[in-house]
Amino acid sequence: MTDTLDTTGDVGEFTAVDTTADASWFIHFMDLANALPEYVAVRRELITTLGDLTGSTVLDVGCGTGDDARELAEHVGPTGGVLGTDLSEAMVTEARTRSAGSPLPVRFETADMCALPYDDGAFDGVRAKLVRQHCPNLDAADDELVRVIRPGGRLAVFDYDFETLAVDHPDRAATRELVACWVDGHRSGWNGRQLERRFLDRGLREVTVTPHTVRLPFGFFRASLEGKLAQAQASGQLSLSAEDLQSWWKPLFAAQENERFFASLTGFVLGATR
Repeated sequence: MTDTLDTTGDVGEFTAVDTTADASWFIHFMDLANALPEYVAVRRELITTLGDLTGSTVLDVGCGTGDDARELAEHVGPTGGVLGTDLSEAMVTEARTRSAGSPLPVRFETADMCALPYDDGAFDGVRAKLVRQHCPNLDAADDELVRVIRPGGRLAVFDYDFETLAVDHPDRAATRELVACWVDGHRSGWNGRQLERRFLDRGLREVTVTPHTVRLPFGFFRASLEGKLAQAQASGQLSLSAEDLQSWWKPLFAAQENERFFASLTGFVLGATR
């Protein structure tokens, strides 16, 4: 895997992976994200937040390529089990391919998080990392996440709050407009800041929220923003011309060449008990 990615993709379209011309773009994007050192800390905290997993049945919603589900499976042991679900058949196929021959107690299925095909209280723990932000019906999704946890079971969620995006750029006005456009281009741009309220409202207890700031390498930052901003400019959502947008990127390319590029994004790990 290389550390670069075609920048024409739209990270906001993970619900449409199977209808895109190249599902491999999304798979590669997930691999780039999971390789970030801060993601290691996020994954570890999500596991810790679920509590002692020995012998547990855990649902990993939005499992993508299955790498995190396999990591969870190492903690449940042979008497437990992990089920990874994803809306995308391409992602589930990739997860199964990567898991082929593994002795770990993990399996994968396609499922819509807004209508999970599992009984009430079917799982000891549920994990959802960076998937709720793509959901077109967040209320239904959150209801389902809670429904399938047994009483006393645990929920672990990680979501970004996209308006925490910080980028070092000399043009404040243009940067503010572009960041706001990028934030509003997500279905749930304020997702992270709403986590505590939303799950308290659903009756969960022992709720904790922990911030995690992720430093974004230039290649990952560019893949995250460039395609979406170009689409927004072409559709007239921005006051900037195509030339203005191109000019905005120039100081960032220069900063990268001079090892001065900086951007970060903050998300939140929520833990809760049903």
